[in-house]
Amino acid sequence: MFSDLFNNVFSQTQAHFSPSTLFLAFLTSLGLGLLLAVAYKHKTFYTKEFVITLTLLPSLIAIIILMVNGNLGTSVAVAGTFSLIRFRSAAGGAKELLAIFMATASGIAVGMGYLFLAIAFTVFLSALLFLFEQFGFGAVSQTKRRLSLLVADKEDYETKLDSILSSLCRESECLSLKSAKKQDYVELEYLLDLKSKTTDKMLMDSLRAYKGNQEITISKVAKKKKVL
Repeated sequence: MFSDLFNNVFSQTQAHFSPSTLFLAFLTSLGLGLLLAVAYKHKTFYTKEFVITLTLLPSLIAIIILMVNGNLGTSVAVAGTFSLIRFRSAAGGAKELLAIFMATASGIAVGMGYLFLAIAFTVFLSALLFLFEQFGFGAVSQTKRRLSLLVADKEDYETKLDSILSSLCRESECLSLKSAKKQDYVELEYLLDLKSKTTDKMLMDSLRAYKGNQEITISKVAKKKKVL
């Protein structure tokens, strides 16, 4: 039964790769995906969906490459499919992109006649996706915050903010600085890693004592970008 995984139901041909090659490709690509995810998470304000996508994406690409290896016609068809996905689909999140890739890889496998391989591949990655969600893999750090606030352009805001943030945060990094709609004001955006005893209220109260009624935003959610 396991050998049928590599048989093409449309012809008498067999896949160019062996079971050991497939297992090694899955194992290697999954290991590389995990390594990439761990490296990406380090000191990064990330989303759970993107970490899971980054982990499973190498396995998806590996199965696609195994399917099209040495077949020029299939390679052209895959290129056309990805162009359709990129330029004709509505923008979505990382998880939606992962689902599209999974569907594409499974469709290629089925279209080439490797039905059992497509079933096994889809079940395998779906189970991994379920386990990642179930056990909280890629859960967002509870101490990371994104801070945005308005400050007067003429004041020495760097020194004052650094003093406040250094007392409440393990790390703080200024991500962006741009002119605000209000004249003589600057909009700052920081990435913070709070100390274990620091609460959001403590941070907000300290910033309010400095800024008064100026608008201050503290967010736990990573800012999603328009492009992946």
